[in-house]
Amino acid sequence: MPEANQTAWRELMQPTDAPASDHVEITELPQRRVIVVGGSEARDFLHAILSQDIEAIEDDTARFAALCSAKGRALGLLRVVTDGDRVLLVTRADLAEGLLKRLKLYVLRRDVTLDLADDQSAIGVTWPTEARTDCPFADPDACAALARLVRASPSRGHLPAAVDESGRLYLREDLGGDLRVAIHAPIAALAALVSTAEGAAVVTATAWERAAIEDRVPEISGETTEHYVPQWINLDDLEAFSLKKGCYPGQEVIARMHYLGKPNRRLFAGHVLGTASPTPGAAVTNTSDQ
Repeated sequence: MPEANQTAWRELMQPTDAPASDHVEITELPQRRVIVVGGSEARDFLHAILSQDIEAIEDDTARFAALCSAKGRALGLLRVVTDGDRVLLVTRADLAEGLLKRLKLYVLRRDVTLDLADDQSAIGVTWPTEARTDCPFADPDACAALARLVRASPSRGHLPAAVDESGRLYLREDLGGDLRVAIHAPIAALAALVSTAEGAAVVTATAWERAAIEDRVPEISGETTEHYVPQWINLDDLEAFSLKKGCYPGQEVIARMHYLGKPNRRLFAGHVLGTASPTPGAAVTNTSDQ
């Protein structure tokens, strides 16, 4: 992307100092990337490699999934969306290159293509609970996609999703709090949307990240990749792995823990006092150092 366009994008996404409480909030989500999986065997390939039952994913629905090591440790958390012959995998930007490289190891002779969507970013759109839920944008395709997602009902394991005529990906991500939708598209397309927004304010990602924590949706980052069995980070609560389909990397460890064991770690939300944020993966102990 030309430097001038990057500068314009950064200026457009500068947070508003004091947005009105009833404004729709727009935030940049630069920590996300999309892996595009194509080819005639794309779904069969992912069904054999990821923890999720890819064959059971319905249209207009995103499902959580993990790519795991043979030892059952999650390398990354994915939101999986089927789009015609393609499958879109939304993950963290700091993991995307590594996950892409790992997936390519399994392709062998299959008719599968794997690519990172170039020059893309994402924005999050949040409607405060008491605010209107109409579309803040002037683009009719975007408004039609958002209207479908607003009417839908998300659940722990099923996120309403849509891909519009322009190829923009929409994911509804709230699981109990304020209505939240992530939009993935080329930066130029996102800039065109944001520049037409009315009754909306650009804000930092803090509120979005807090909402995800309150919704109990974990993050696997570069610091914590390959550290946790899916049950340790509550991926069973998100229905992110299948116990009924055939083998996939890590399946034996995950199934054994489900049927024969008990997770000795779980994910909990909490508050931290002070000004310094804990680092990802930091140990949390009580006063007895336990």
